[in-house]
Amino acid sequence: MRNLFSLLFASLLAWGAPASAFETVKLSDRVYALVGDLGQRSPENLGHNMTSGFIIADDAVAVIDSGACYAGAERIESAVRAVTDKPIRWVINSGAQDHRWLGNGWFKERGATLIASKAAHDYMADVSEEQLAGIKKWVGKGCEGTVPVLPDTTFEERYELPITGVKVELRFTGGAHTPGDTFVWLPEERILFTSDTVYVQRLLGVFPNGSTRWIKSLEFMRDQLKPKVVIPGHGHVTDLDEAMRDTHGYLLMLRQRIQERIDDGAFDPVEAAQEIDQSDFSYLENWDQLSFRAMNAQRVAEELFQAQNQTAK
Repeated sequence: MRNLFSLLFASLLAWGAPASAFETVKLSDRVYALVGDLGQRSPENLGHNMTSGFIIADDAVAVIDSGACYAGAERIESAVRAVTDKPIRWVINSGAQDHRWLGNGWFKERGATLIASKAAHDYMADVSEEQLAGIKKWVGKGCEGTVPVLPDTTFEERYELPITGVKVELRFTGGAHTPGDTFVWLPEERILFTSDTVYVQRLLGVFPNGSTRWIKSLEFMRDQLKPKVVIPGHGHVTDLDEAMRDTHGYLLMLRQRIQERIDDGAFDPVEAAQEIDQSDFSYLENWDQLSFRAMNAQRVAEELFQAQNQTAK
């Protein structure tokens, strides 16, 4: 399996976008990944510091994630146009972070239908102004023309894209990094776009009350979907083993080590999270950022204390 992914990256297609934005990776005649930076959002990458992609149907295209801004969406369309001239009929917002959906306006103006889980839609509505302000800070003039445009079509748990020539299912299992993270699943090819349910190559970030739902979604992916090819939310195209190691393994490690502190009598989340050894994952990008690791430990500790207090009641 590892040789397969080495070959994929040997055949990177740098079509339609500068190398500083993302690289287009062909996975099949129908499926492409757009692999972006591992680092921070920037004017050079227009906020595309994530992995997304597109699917080519018989007569149209489905784009997975619209980018972080209006100009970023145009860059994504250029990558599609380097492969096919079929119209972009659907845009799937696989999650609710800025780079998954703030480019919606570009595609909406060109007639695409915008689709997301209801959980993602509701989160977008709550944080749209905050996210827009943030992306303007990171990207600067590249954000000109960007206006938050919410999805047209939402679903609760499962939605089959009305697409011909390939079966595409959207599966919402409770969220992960953000509450609306959704799987885009091609069951016949066993290819899975995970949104921010999977991070590889770089250290993930835990949001408040997020690790429990995140672990459940990862275990659904492992036990129910069992993909052969995983297109993560961040990092290169990979397989199930690496996806589970870098994401599931990290979250379990944090929870187990913090729970041990709690069982040993840690008084509060600050004490339970202090100086947790995370060196097992020092191979990941961003691991050297102590404040980032400390934030993850603190949020998991708060979540475990909250669960313990609820149980006590």
